[in-house]
Amino acid sequence: MATKSGEGISVEKRFAQKLHAFLLKEGILSKTLRPLGKGERIVFPVEKIPQKTSAGLAKNFPGSKIVRENFNARDGAPKSLREALKGRLLEKEIALVQTSYDTLGDVAIIEVPDALKGKSKLIGEALLATKNSIDSVYEKAGPHKGVFREEPVKFVAGMRKKFATYKEHGCTFQISLGKVFFSPRLSTERLRISKKIMPGEKVAALFAGVGPFPIVFARNSKMQNAVAIELNPKAVEDMRQNIVRNKVQGKVEPVQGDVKLLAKKYAGEFDRAVLPLPKGGEDFLVDTIKYIRPEGGVVHFYQFSDRASPFKKPLEQVAGACKIAGRKFRVLVKKKVREFSPSTVQVVIDFKVLAAPAIEQSGFFLEKKN
Repeated sequence: MATKSGEGISVEKRFAQKLHAFLLKEGILSKTLRPLGKGERIVFPVEKIPQKTSAGLAKNFPGSKIVRENFNARDGAPKSLREALKGRLLEKEIALVQTSYDTLGDVAIIEVPDALKGKSKLIGEALLATKNSIDSVYEKAGPHKGVFREEPVKFVAGMRKKFATYKEHGCTFQISLGKVFFSPRLSTERLRISKKIMPGEKVAALFAGVGPFPIVFARNSKMQNAVAIELNPKAVEDMRQNIVRNKVQGKVEPVQGDVKLLAKKYAGEFDRAVLPLPKGGEDFLVDTIKYIRPEGGVVHFYQFSDRASPFKKPLEQVAGACKIAGRKFRVLVKKKVREFSPSTVQVVIDFKVLAAPAIEQSGFFLEKKN
């Protein structure tokens, strides 16, 4: 059997079960090495030992020691979440487990079906056993709620945290767990739009959250600057931290406020506007168009739509909003972004708001090409 030298925590056998639970909670128990028996003591292999954990050990486990030992490697470690659950859940329960989940750095956000609600902790611990890169597991605790679009989550297993640290396209983001909305699934979109931004453009990043769209733009394009508008004060607090962390001060201006109310203040200032609201974006389309320069500009509009005819309703919404705003438009891109449910997909419509006519009855038309 293969062995590996590493750090471990030695404790009397009577404290073994309690220490095991403590190390799981702290997220530092090794997932690849086996505990070692040493006479009347047990040595648990660990990944890392933060200072605060050392203090907790001294306080809660008298006589515990940090040692270095040769540990046996775990043989036949589970290769998947469902494999790790064999023998712990019934086969019919394992079939219900959702194997896809979001990751925010070393934090996993899982969804648990109603039929398995009492099994969340067990599922979380099984996920930790299969993924060395994950330290914490949280469960979605409901849909986005309130005007701040908070995304409620519940701690399940591993290390309890206030923030997740997430990286994409050369940027790093602090995300307050359960307090803000954040979707890693739009990562490809953020880079796609970055490549379309022309040098010197001014961008309106609406419903900016913790700043992923404008900060990725700042690091991956030659835009002049972006104004990032967000109503949730906690998200704005995170965004300010992320602007400094990614060294884009002067390129991204965080603004706490309402997109509708600020449309008058910023009317006609921007070459491009991004509207990534997860639900209800159509209610802000007219306001978004107001942000675009009289000379014209581009809007990126995201919407959840029926799989059978994904573009019909969003295109009608764009056309209706442009008509109300008195602007003509041309569709540049219409494409599916991701699968959402068996009947629903998320799509994006990129459309060009054309130059405002001096004296002309408002109207609209659609480009025939996809």
